[in-house]
Amino acid sequence: MSTPALAAQLIVFSQQTQLETQMDEVLGAVHSAGFSAIECGTNTFENDPQAFIALLRKHNLRVSALHGGIPEKPEQVMRLMDLYGTQDLCISGVGGWEGKQAAKYAADTQAVSTVGRVLAQRGFHTHYHNHAYEFAKLDNGQSGMEVILTNLDPQAADLCVDVAWVHIGGQNPVEFLKQHKSRTSYIHLKDYTGDRHWVELGSGLVPLAAVVAALPELDIRWAVYEQDTSDIQAAKSCALSYAYLQGLGF
Repeated sequence: MSTPALAAQLIVFSQQTQLETQMDEVLGAVHSAGFSAIECGTNTFENDPQAFIALLRKHNLRVSALHGGIPEKPEQVMRLMDLYGTQDLCISGVGGWEGKQAAKYAADTQAVSTVGRVLAQRGFHTHYHNHAYEFAKLDNGQSGMEVILTNLDPQAADLCVDVAWVHIGGQNPVEFLKQHKSRTSYIHLKDYTGDRHWVELGSGLVPLAAVVAALPELDIRWAVYEQDTSDIQAAKSCALSYAYLQGLGF
């Protein structure tokens, strides 16, 4: 397989800007950094999608995916997906943040599968995005990820693997990706130091060079730079992370 398409998650700008009112500036910074696509929330410009479409065109950017919790109204999400020209939806939050009830994990994962089936009928792809808490043990002795993988219908949804959260969860992200290669088609590239202190790609603890080296063996639709917060200007973080990925062959 070839190297996947590359995008930037807009969350890195969210602590420093008002995304909806400063989206022109944000998208300009993403484009200037070198990215040709972005990932954004499922409610992005939901009240004025044409304005967002105009900004995407202005900055020559595509949308890799929309990202949010389990949608109560999938039709509304698919409407924006159609308008923004994306085929991918990332869902997170199964089980509740740091929840311990296996039954809750199972029920939520089945809900993700239900959404995925609805989207698949329209040609869309659904991915479950992990955090670290899914790797902890639940009240039934299994990890949350084990319950998710058992209950997630592979015909309806697969994984969006966030390699930093996998690493924080005590797993080797390269081994995790290879172990679940048949159930992974979307990836978040993220880095951190210390106790979840988010940093630019290549400046933290995650073995990103090894992760990127493994990607051609996988069938990944999108690889997305994500940094939840930044100690410097978000535009600079975005540019530094893009330059790092370019150095790895993207």
